[in-house]
Amino acid sequence: MARIPILGTNSDGLDEIEALKSYYNQWRQNNTNMKEPFFGVLRAFKDKELLKDLDEGALRLYLYLGFVSNNETGTSWHSIQTIANYFGKQTRTIDFWIQKLGEAGLIYRTRHNKKSATTFLIPFTDSIINVQPAKKREFDDQELLDDLLESREQLAAVYGEIIKVYHIFHWGLDQKKNPDIDSSTTNFLFIITKRADGVLVGHRHHLRKSVNYAISQLYVDDVVIFESPFVYKDHPVSGIAVNHMQRLRQKDRTETLINMMRDLAVADAEILLQHPTAIYGSIDEVLEAEDDGEEAETDKGGED
Repeated sequence: MARIPILGTNSDGLDEIEALKSYYNQWRQNNTNMKEPFFGVLRAFKDKELLKDLDEGALRLYLYLGFVSNNETGTSWHSIQTIANYFGKQTRTIDFWIQKLGEAGLIYRTRHNKKSATTFLIPFTDSIINVQPAKKREFDDQELLDDLLESREQLAAVYGEIIKVYHIFHWGLDQKKNPDIDSSTTNFLFIITKRADGVLVGHRHHLRKSVNYAISQLYVDDVVIFESPFVYKDHPVSGIAVNHMQRLRQKDRTETLINMMRDLAVADAEILLQHPTAIYGSIDEVLEAEDDGEEAETDKGGED
């Protein structure tokens, strides 16, 4: 049977293939330019087997909730009856689908002192969020960390239990991409929580009042460990200093930071002790102490 040339007449289909790819690319760009609302389902939805394991009705409801939710907050207020009318189903069927989505950790639904229930879409992959203390703090001190920990503990139902606390640092760099004591450092507290379904959340608070604090080692090859002045569960927080080229504050390094979080979530003290150590403190004091130590070793070597 002769083919109707809807997509063209080229027998090998090469022009059709390029046209289809370009068509889709331009369609995506058009929607981006128009800021068309969208609902993104990450590939992890398949990789975590949510696509395979979810009841078909629950999957359809998840897509529905995604399309009607606020694009920024993942919230929607459609009633059970409204949803049932859309699907042409009984309300008890919608209740069952909602139960399945809740069990899968994909939504949370509550009235929370409101007349109508609110449905929240729940992230299903690991993520990083920036956090601030409940009270404005004058110093980056222990009270700051205690404040952050208390707020995370109060929100354990959302983020999961606290499993690790770290202090992360790396130097800024100069125009030649060398570590530079006069450039802005990256210095933050990093609280890792883990939900019952295994999803990790990294809670990051930049220590903006600690611009004059750093580690005693200017050049870090990969990782250097330092003892932080902060304390968690009666023990000093483990400090992790990484190479200055990592640039963990930049958006394009989010994947690097998430992978680092996954490693830190399972790292124990013995693993950390395999790395070199440094001192954390005032830049002038710790770098001067490091320089004095190097000079002493040089002098000793000369005597031999």
